[in-house]
Amino acid sequence: MIRIISLFLLLVVGAVSFSAYAADSLRHFVLDNTKIIPIKSKHTGRDHEIIIVFPASYGSDPNKTYPVFYYLDAYWDTPLLVSTYGNLIYDNEVPEFLMVGLSYPQGKNYGEERRIDYTVTPQEGVPSGGADKFLAFIQTEVAPLIEAQYRGEKTGRILGGVSLGGLFTLTAAYRSPEFFSGYIAISPAAGWDNEVLFKIDEAYRKQNKSLKARMFISHGTKEYAPFRKPIEKFQKHLSKRKYKGLELQNYVMKDLDHVSVKGDGYVRGLIWVWKPQKPSGPAGLEREMNPKAK
Repeated sequence: MIRIISLFLLLVVGAVSFSAYAADSLRHFVLDNTKIIPIKSKHTGRDHEIIIVFPASYGSDPNKTYPVFYYLDAYWDTPLLVSTYGNLIYDNEVPEFLMVGLSYPQGKNYGEERRIDYTVTPQEGVPSGGADKFLAFIQTEVAPLIEAQYRGEKTGRILGGVSLGGLFTLTAAYRSPEFFSGYIAISPAAGWDNEVLFKIDEAYRKQNKSLKARMFISHGTKEYAPFRKPIEKFQKHLSKRKYKGLELQNYVMKDLDHVSVKGDGYVRGLIWVWKPQKPSGPAGLEREMNPKAK
Protein backbone atom coordinates (compact mmCIF):
# COMPACT_ATOMS: atom_id res chain seq x y z
CA MET A 1 0.00 0.00 0.00
CA ILE A 2 2.80 2.40 0.91
CA ARG A 3 4.46 1.62 -2.41
CA ILE A 4 1.23 2.39 -4.30
CA ILE A 5 0.76 5.68 -2.44
CA SER A 6 4.37 6.64 -3.11
CA LEU A 7 3.93 5.91 -6.80
CA PHE A 8 0.74 7.97 -6.87
CA LEU A 9 2.48 10.92 -5.23
CA LEU A 10 5.32 10.64 -7.69
CA LEU A 11 2.88 10.81 -10.59
CA VAL A 12 1.07 13.79 -9.07
CA VAL A 13 4.32 15.65 -8.41
CA GLY A 14 5.44 14.88 -11.96
CA ALA A 15 2.18 16.19 -13.39
CA VAL A 16 2.36 19.37 -11.32
CA SER A 17 5.97 19.89 -12.31
CA PHE A 18 5.12 19.46 -16.00
CA SER A 19 2.18 21.88 -15.68
CA ALA A 20 4.44 24.49 -14.12
CA TYR A 21 7.00 23.92 -16.87
CA ALA A 22 4.35 24.13 -19.56
CA ALA A 23 2.97 27.39 -18.18
CA ASP A 24 6.44 28.96 -18.21
CA SER A 25 7.93 27.70 -21.44
CA LEU A 26 5.25 26.17 -23.68
CA ARG A 27 5.67 27.30 -27.29
CA HIS A 28 3.25 27.03 -30.17
CA PHE A 29 4.23 25.31 -33.39
CA VAL A 30 3.92 27.74 -36.29
CA LEU A 31 4.00 26.91 -40.00
CA ASP A 32 6.72 29.02 -41.59
CA ASN A 33 6.37 30.65 -45.00
CA THR A 34 2.60 31.11 -44.66
CA LYS A 35 0.28 34.10 -44.76
CA ILE A 36 -3.43 34.51 -44.04
CA ILE A 37 -5.40 37.11 -45.98
CA PRO A 38 -9.00 37.98 -45.04
CA ILE A 39 -11.30 38.79 -47.94
CA LYS A 40 -15.00 39.53 -48.31
CA SER A 41 -16.30 38.20 -51.59
CA LYS A 42 -18.55 40.26 -53.80
CA HIS A 43 -19.75 37.02 -55.38
CA THR A 44 -20.65 34.98 -52.30
CA GLY A 45 -21.39 37.99 -50.10
CA ARG A 46 -19.57 36.30 -47.21
CA ASP A 47 -16.25 36.49 -45.39
CA HIS A 48 -13.44 34.19 -46.50
CA GLU A 49 -9.75 33.71 -45.82
CA ILE A 50 -6.89 32.79 -48.12
CA ILE A 51 -3.94 30.86 -46.71
CA ILE A 52 -0.84 31.23 -48.86
CA VAL A 53 2.06 28.78 -48.51
CA PHE A 54 5.23 30.11 -50.12
CA PRO A 55 7.96 27.90 -51.63
CA ALA A 56 11.47 28.00 -50.17
CA SER A 57 12.94 30.17 -52.93
CA TYR A 58 10.21 32.82 -52.72
CA GLY A 59 12.13 35.25 -50.53
CA SER A 60 15.51 34.81 -52.21
CA ASP A 61 14.39 35.08 -55.84
CA PRO A 62 12.06 38.11 -56.14
CA ASN A 63 11.70 37.77 -59.91
CA LYS A 64 10.62 34.15 -60.00
CA THR A 65 6.99 33.28 -60.72
CA TYR A 66 5.26 30.08 -59.64
CA PRO A 67 2.43 27.84 -60.77
CA VAL A 68 -0.38 27.71 -58.22
CA PHE A 69 -2.18 24.89 -56.45
CA TYR A 70 -5.56 26.05 -55.12
CA TYR A 71 -6.91 23.72 -52.44
CA LEU A 72 -10.16 23.59 -50.48
CA ASP A 73 -10.77 23.02 -46.75
CA ALA A 74 -7.58 24.90 -45.86
CA TYR A 75 -8.69 25.27 -42.21
CA TRP A 76 -8.25 21.47 -41.90
CA ASP A 77 -5.71 20.43 -44.49
CA THR A 78 -2.98 23.10 -44.55
CA PRO A 79 -0.64 21.30 -42.09
CA LEU A 80 -1.00 18.07 -44.06
CA LEU A 81 -0.31 19.78 -47.37
CA VAL A 82 2.66 21.75 -46.07
CA SER A 83 4.26 18.49 -44.95
CA THR A 84 3.29 16.69 -48.16
CA TYR A 85 4.72 19.48 -50.30
CA GLY A 86 8.03 19.43 -48.41
CA ASN A 87 8.32 15.67 -48.81
CA LEU A 88 7.62 15.80 -52.55
CA ILE A 89 10.11 18.62 -53.05
CA TYR A 90 12.78 16.63 -51.20
CA ASP A 91 12.08 13.59 -53.36
CA ASN A 92 12.21 15.83 -56.46
CA GLU A 93 8.75 14.70 -57.58
CA VAL A 94 7.23 18.15 -58.16
CA PRO A 95 8.37 21.65 -59.16
CA GLU A 96 8.19 24.55 -56.73
CA PHE A 97 4.70 26.04 -56.63
CA LEU A 98 2.54 28.35 -54.54
CA MET A 99 -0.20 26.75 -52.47
CA VAL A 100 -3.33 28.83 -51.95
CA GLY A 101 -5.84 27.46 -49.48
CA LEU A 102 -9.49 28.51 -49.44
CA SER A 103 -10.65 29.00 -45.87
CA TYR A 104 -13.08 30.85 -43.58
CA PRO A 105 -12.55 33.04 -40.50
CA GLN A 106 -12.05 31.32 -37.16
CA GLY A 107 -15.32 30.62 -35.39
CA LYS A 108 -17.33 29.91 -38.51
CA ASN A 109 -19.25 26.67 -38.92
CA TYR A 110 -16.94 25.09 -41.46
CA GLY A 111 -19.34 22.28 -42.28
CA GLU A 112 -22.09 24.70 -43.21
CA GLU A 113 -19.81 27.16 -45.03
CA ARG A 114 -18.24 24.48 -47.21
CA ARG A 115 -21.60 22.88 -48.02
CA ILE A 116 -22.82 26.23 -49.35
CA ASP A 117 -19.73 26.85 -51.47
CA TYR A 118 -18.85 23.38 -52.70
CA THR A 119 -22.24 22.15 -53.96
CA VAL A 120 -23.62 23.14 -57.33
CA THR A 121 -27.29 22.41 -56.62
CA PRO A 122 -29.36 23.26 -53.52
CA GLN A 123 -30.95 20.63 -51.34
CA GLU A 124 -34.11 21.40 -49.42
CA GLY A 125 -33.60 22.18 -45.77
CA VAL A 126 -29.83 22.80 -45.84
CA PRO A 127 -27.82 25.82 -47.02
CA SER A 128 -26.23 24.67 -50.28
CA GLY A 129 -25.92 25.26 -54.02
CA GLY A 130 -23.40 28.11 -54.15
CA ALA A 131 -20.63 26.46 -56.18
CA ASP A 132 -20.98 28.73 -59.21
CA LYS A 133 -20.62 31.83 -57.03
CA PHE A 134 -17.66 30.32 -55.20
CA LEU A 135 -15.96 29.42 -58.48
CA ALA A 136 -16.44 33.01 -59.66
CA PHE A 137 -14.88 34.15 -56.37
CA ILE A 138 -11.79 32.06 -57.05
CA GLN A 139 -11.53 33.12 -60.69
CA THR A 140 -12.19 36.84 -60.39
CA GLU A 141 -11.08 37.69 -56.85
CA VAL A 142 -8.59 35.16 -55.50
CA ALA A 143 -6.56 34.27 -58.59
CA PRO A 144 -6.10 37.89 -59.75
CA LEU A 145 -4.85 38.79 -56.26
CA ILE A 146 -2.38 35.89 -56.20
CA GLU A 147 -1.17 36.64 -59.72
CA ALA A 148 -0.85 40.39 -59.25
CA GLN A 149 0.70 40.52 -55.78
CA TYR A 150 2.28 37.13 -55.05
CA ARG A 151 3.87 36.11 -58.36
CA GLY A 152 1.43 33.36 -59.18
CA GLU A 153 1.37 32.28 -62.79
CA LYS A 154 -1.77 32.63 -64.92
CA THR A 155 -1.29 29.26 -66.57
CA GLY A 156 -1.01 25.77 -65.17
CA ARG A 157 -3.36 26.31 -62.23
CA ILE A 158 -4.29 23.20 -60.22
CA LEU A 159 -7.42 22.71 -58.10
CA GLY A 160 -7.86 20.09 -55.39
CA GLY A 161 -10.36 19.04 -52.74
CA VAL A 162 -11.75 16.20 -50.66
CA SER A 163 -15.35 14.93 -50.34
CA LEU A 164 -17.60 17.92 -51.07
CA GLY A 165 -14.37 19.67 -52.05
CA GLY A 166 -13.77 16.87 -54.54
CA LEU A 167 -17.27 17.37 -55.92
CA PHE A 168 -16.55 21.08 -56.37
CA THR A 169 -13.24 20.26 -58.05
CA LEU A 170 -14.91 18.03 -60.64
CA THR A 171 -17.75 20.51 -61.16
CA ALA A 172 -15.19 23.26 -61.86
CA ALA A 173 -13.65 21.10 -64.59
CA TYR A 174 -16.94 21.25 -66.48
CA ARG A 175 -17.98 24.78 -65.55
CA SER A 176 -14.70 26.44 -66.52
CA PRO A 177 -12.43 23.95 -68.33
CA GLU A 178 -9.94 26.55 -69.52
CA PHE A 179 -9.16 28.09 -66.12
CA PHE A 180 -7.45 25.13 -64.45
CA SER A 181 -5.15 22.60 -66.08
CA GLY A 182 -5.21 19.95 -63.37
CA TYR A 183 -7.67 18.54 -60.83
CA ILE A 184 -7.27 16.42 -57.70
CA ALA A 185 -10.59 15.01 -56.51
CA ILE A 186 -10.13 12.82 -53.43
CA SER A 187 -13.23 10.84 -52.43
CA PRO A 188 -15.53 13.28 -54.26
CA ALA A 189 -19.16 13.36 -53.13
CA ALA A 190 -20.31 11.99 -56.48
CA GLY A 191 -23.68 10.95 -55.06
CA TRP A 192 -24.73 14.51 -54.17
CA ASP A 193 -28.28 15.41 -55.23
CA ASN A 194 -29.10 12.08 -56.90
CA GLU A 195 -25.76 11.96 -58.71
CA VAL A 196 -26.13 15.37 -60.33
CA LEU A 197 -22.45 15.15 -61.33
CA PHE A 198 -23.39 12.66 -64.04
CA LYS A 199 -25.98 15.11 -65.39
CA ILE A 200 -23.36 17.86 -65.46
CA ASP A 201 -21.07 15.57 -67.44
CA GLU A 202 -23.89 14.66 -69.82
CA ALA A 203 -24.73 18.30 -70.52
CA TYR A 204 -21.05 19.07 -71.13
CA ARG A 205 -20.62 16.09 -73.44
CA LYS A 206 -23.43 17.21 -75.70
CA GLN A 207 -21.42 20.28 -76.65
CA ASN A 208 -17.81 19.21 -76.11
CA LYS A 209 -15.64 16.32 -77.23
CA SER A 210 -12.51 17.49 -75.41
CA LEU A 211 -11.61 18.18 -71.78
CA LYS A 212 -7.96 19.16 -71.72
CA ALA A 213 -6.61 18.50 -68.24
CA ARG A 214 -4.72 16.14 -65.99
CA MET A 215 -7.24 14.71 -63.54
CA PHE A 216 -6.86 12.50 -60.48
CA ILE A 217 -9.90 10.83 -58.88
CA SER A 218 -9.56 8.52 -55.89
CA HIS A 219 -11.44 6.76 -53.10
CA GLY A 220 -10.76 4.39 -50.22
CA THR A 221 -12.02 0.80 -50.14
CA LYS A 222 -13.25 1.15 -46.53
CA GLU A 223 -15.46 4.16 -47.23
CA TYR A 224 -19.18 3.86 -46.50
CA ALA A 225 -20.60 1.91 -49.45
CA PRO A 226 -23.45 4.32 -50.38
CA PHE A 227 -20.84 7.09 -50.59
CA ARG A 228 -18.15 5.01 -52.29
CA LYS A 229 -20.20 3.39 -55.04
CA PRO A 230 -21.09 6.62 -56.91
CA ILE A 231 -17.35 7.44 -57.00
CA GLU A 232 -16.53 4.04 -58.48
CA LYS A 233 -19.37 4.51 -60.95
CA PHE A 234 -18.13 7.96 -61.99
CA GLN A 235 -14.54 6.77 -62.38
CA LYS A 236 -15.69 4.13 -64.84
CA HIS A 237 -18.09 6.55 -66.52
CA LEU A 238 -15.41 9.18 -67.13
CA SER A 239 -12.92 6.59 -68.37
CA LYS A 240 -15.38 5.52 -71.06
CA ARG A 241 -15.95 9.10 -72.22
CA LYS A 242 -12.47 9.29 -73.72
CA TYR A 243 -12.47 13.08 -73.82
CA LYS A 244 -9.77 14.41 -76.10
CA GLY A 245 -6.94 15.88 -74.03
CA LEU A 246 -8.04 14.35 -70.72
CA GLU A 247 -5.29 12.48 -68.92
CA LEU A 248 -7.15 10.65 -66.18
CA GLN A 249 -5.80 8.63 -63.28
CA ASN A 250 -8.36 6.68 -61.26
CA TYR A 251 -6.83 5.55 -58.01
CA VAL A 252 -8.05 3.21 -55.27
CA MET A 253 -6.66 3.36 -51.73
CA LYS A 254 -6.85 -0.05 -50.11
CA ASP A 255 -8.08 -0.27 -46.49
CA LEU A 256 -8.47 3.50 -46.06
CA ASP A 257 -11.63 5.31 -44.99
CA HIS A 258 -13.08 8.72 -45.79
CA VAL A 259 -10.64 10.96 -43.93
CA SER A 260 -7.56 8.74 -43.83
CA VAL A 261 -7.46 8.86 -47.65
CA LYS A 262 -6.18 12.44 -47.60
CA GLY A 263 -2.50 11.69 -47.04
CA ASP A 264 -2.06 9.12 -49.78
CA GLY A 265 -4.54 10.91 -52.03
CA TYR A 266 -2.70 14.22 -52.04
CA VAL A 267 0.70 12.55 -52.48
CA ARG A 268 -0.48 10.56 -55.50
CA GLY A 269 -2.60 13.38 -56.85
CA LEU A 270 0.13 16.01 -56.74
CA ILE A 271 2.62 13.66 -58.37
CA TRP A 272 0.10 12.97 -61.15
CA VAL A 273 -0.90 16.56 -61.98
CA TRP A 274 2.69 17.84 -61.87
CA LYS A 275 4.17 14.87 -63.75
CA PRO A 276 4.87 16.87 -66.95
CA GLN A 277 6.82 19.42 -64.86
CA LYS A 278 8.74 16.91 -62.73
CA PRO A 279 12.26 18.31 -62.23
CA SER A 280 15.20 16.41 -63.63
CA GLY A 281 17.93 15.07 -61.41
CA PRO A 282 18.15 12.83 -58.35
CA ALA A 283 16.02 12.94 -55.22
CA GLY A 284 17.24 14.35 -51.92
CA LEU A 285 18.38 11.08 -50.38
CA GLU A 286 20.54 10.26 -53.39
CA ARG A 287 22.07 13.74 -53.30
CA GLU A 288 22.90 13.34 -49.63
CA MET A 289 24.43 9.89 -49.99
CA ASN A 290 26.15 10.57 -53.29
CA PRO A 291 27.62 14.12 -53.44
CA LYS A 292 28.49 13.58 -57.10
CA ALA A 293 24.85 13.07 -58.09
CA LYS A 294 23.40 15.89 -60.18
